[in-house]
Amino acid sequence: MSQSQCSRRLSILDLALGVCVALLAFSPAPALAIPSFARQTGLSCSTCHTVFPELTAFGRQFKLQGYALGTQLEDKPLPYSLPVALGLQVGNTTVKDRSKGADPDEDFPQANETIVQQVAFYYGGKIVGNLGAMAQYNWDGIEKHWGAEMVDIRYGDQAKAGGKDLLWGVSVANAPTMQDLWATTPMWGFPHLDNAGIMPMNTSLLDMTLMNQVGAVTLYGFYDSQYYGAFGLMSNGKKGAFKVLNVGDELETAVDGVAPHMRLAWEKDWGTNSLMIGMHFVQADIFPDPDVQSGPTNRYTDYALDSQYQGSSGDHMYSMHAFYVHEKRDWNASFPAGEASNSSDTLDTFKINAHYWYKRKVGGGIGYFDYSGDTDMLKYGMGGMPSAMGNATGSPDTQGWIAEANWLPLPGEQNLKLGLRYTAYTKFNGASSDYNGFGRNASDNNNWFAYMWLLF
Repeated sequence: MSQSQCSRRLSILDLALGVCVALLAFSPAPALAIPSFARQTGLSCSTCHTVFPELTAFGRQFKLQGYALGTQLEDKPLPYSLPVALGLQVGNTTVKDRSKGADPDEDFPQANETIVQQVAFYYGGKIVGNLGAMAQYNWDGIEKHWGAEMVDIRYGDQAKAGGKDLLWGVSVANAPTMQDLWATTPMWGFPHLDNAGIMPMNTSLLDMTLMNQVGAVTLYGFYDSQYYGAFGLMSNGKKGAFKVLNVGDELETAVDGVAPHMRLAWEKDWGTNSLMIGMHFVQADIFPDPDVQSGPTNRYTDYALDSQYQGSSGDHMYSMHAFYVHEKRDWNASFPAGEASNSSDTLDTFKINAHYWYKRKVGGGIGYFDYSGDTDMLKYGMGGMPSAMGNATGSPDTQGWIAEANWLPLPGEQNLKLGLRYTAYTKFNGASSDYNGFGRNASDNNNWFAYMWLLF
């Protein structure tokens, strides 16, 4: 490791520590990790979160009931009665080797420098009655644009069915798993922040491909605090009323018509432990070119399994998450047009991670990811390209490990998180070595990511 790389990594930590000291010195009272929700309910962030953004059992109940619990803001005058909050993320991503590519500044435009990754504005809480929202509009410092990052507007209520409690509601969101309750799907899963390094080229519909690309209306129910079911319909996020959910975001994946999404899960709580086992199904017809929304489409079908365990013992907290999705890609448009080598391909994604926290202050996690699928030179191959994203194998296979350490320094609360993450690739675009045909190895994409995440 060079001295310059060490200096870059330390610069973000120095900045984060400086902000931390300033907050400790000048804040008259500690802020809260999810500020608008906490101000609305009068509860500390640890009531709803193990460590943000992962939810506790109570946090899941709060979300199910439309973000509308709590009356602490009702008697306050405008604008103090509004459940709004701000967020700031500052990060530095140091890539191991940027030289084996066509243009380092094009392959990694925001790497090896400290940047403001996100400035976020939140509406998080009650709108009226049982109707509430969690909506985030932000500046993305990696993509360099303003846009609606996350939107979930929901109505939640409760009833009795067979003598048991039923929490039910309807959600309107801009991603197929935005309304989900567990930290298993990539929408809410580890790692919780993107960095400016390289990412897998091919991901499934449930693995962020439809994020900011759709409008989803979902009806859900949670029966007897054990059985969860949801059924939603998604359509193009840049048409009709759904455009407001994706303001500022480019359309990269255009859904034709209506796409169904089904979610089932079983959760069991005992003592300070909880276990969830669940599944997803989603199917969508996608135009090959989002700018030409007519003609034949390709069909993507996802079958997913996921599981989460949470536990605690005194000052110690731990959790595990697993996510697996099998996606079938029927190239009904691309194959006849000579844009795919096979009439259909499959892509399997497996992610697993474990986390430990001491007093919700110090901890971290380690995870493994594995993308594997059929070789398709016309669809995935980018041979002859010296770019770091080049693919001389025609395979989407990418594997690696992620390890992250965190510190939440403010006493009693969770609104400031400092993190240091290392991502190690053992395979990228189908090979461990020379995957782009110009001498670039998977390990050249390894990176350090240091960040500060502040909510207030």
